[in-house]
Amino acid sequence: MFEPLGLDERALAAYRALLESPALTPARLGEILELTDGELKQSLDLLEEKGFLRRSHADPTNLRTESPQVAFERLVGQREKELHREQEQLSSMRSDAAALVDEYHRTLQSERHGEFERLVGTDQIFSRIVELVQNVEFSMDSIVTKAPLPHVLGQAKADEEPMLSRGVKLRTLYPASARHDDAVIEYAQWFRDHGGEARTAVALPVRVLIYDEKIALVTSDPHNLSQGAVLLNTPGAITAFQALFDLLWQSGAELPERPASENEVRAEESELLQLLSRGMKDEAIARSLGISIRTVRRMINVLSTRVEATSRFELGARAVERGWL
Repeated sequence: MFEPLGLDERALAAYRALLESPALTPARLGEILELTDGELKQSLDLLEEKGFLRRSHADPTNLRTESPQVAFERLVGQREKELHREQEQLSSMRSDAAALVDEYHRTLQSERHGEFERLVGTDQIFSRIVELVQNVEFSMDSIVTKAPLPHVLGQAKADEEPMLSRGVKLRTLYPASARHDDAVIEYAQWFRDHGGEARTAVALPVRVLIYDEKIALVTSDPHNLSQGAVLLNTPGAITAFQALFDLLWQSGAELPERPASENEVRAEESELLQLLSRGMKDEAIARSLGISIRTVRRMINVLSTRVEATSRFELGARAVERGWL
């Protein structure tokens, strides 16, 4: 309770015990409070230093209790002075920080070229993203061309939770391969629970983030941030990227929320069955779904096992029987 004034619970317990029994000897006081000689001496020295105990004029080895009112008034007064000094220091730091922010923005402005800004390297990209995230007002739409690694998703939670809590509308498009990534599925569930929306789409052409339908950050290489990015604010470019996002979003599929039951198929499994029914080869299916040939064949094997099919033709027939096609 009184730690900000430099008093700990052990010292206060010693003071209360002496108030109740002024004749207590140090040895008896230590026994009652279950303190070692060193701990007791430390507590008594602290109480004397803070003005709660004073040595007797008749016998300097004895300590007597003093009124806590006088001691507290002195301690509170000292603390108020300290807080005042700290407040002045904070005000000074705030002014210095504001000046540094102004200098930072002036430097950036000199590097920006009117309607676009070139960002070089991953560090500069993420630094700019942090700034944009802090200033976004109502929406952020993202196209992610590669399933993020778990540590990237962890950072995304930290970045996106404040936006979601203040009502910013977040929509994220992942590649179809993310439907088979447990970390992405788990993250998407958290994302939805907090008000975000996540879907997958086939053949995402570009890595882009659109802020408030006014600014777009477009990476130079969809799969490699180290190649840099461009920040655009021209209305024509923003309209084009927003239209691309909306088109892909409309054609996208929701990420699975839970494993399918025995009588259900997930959206990506349904897409696979549709493509198989058209007679498409594994390679073509993999390209259409944005996944590897190995994943296509694994999905076919899983579905065949579920319906006890021994051929792809039989798999198609069983899928029709179950209403999957």
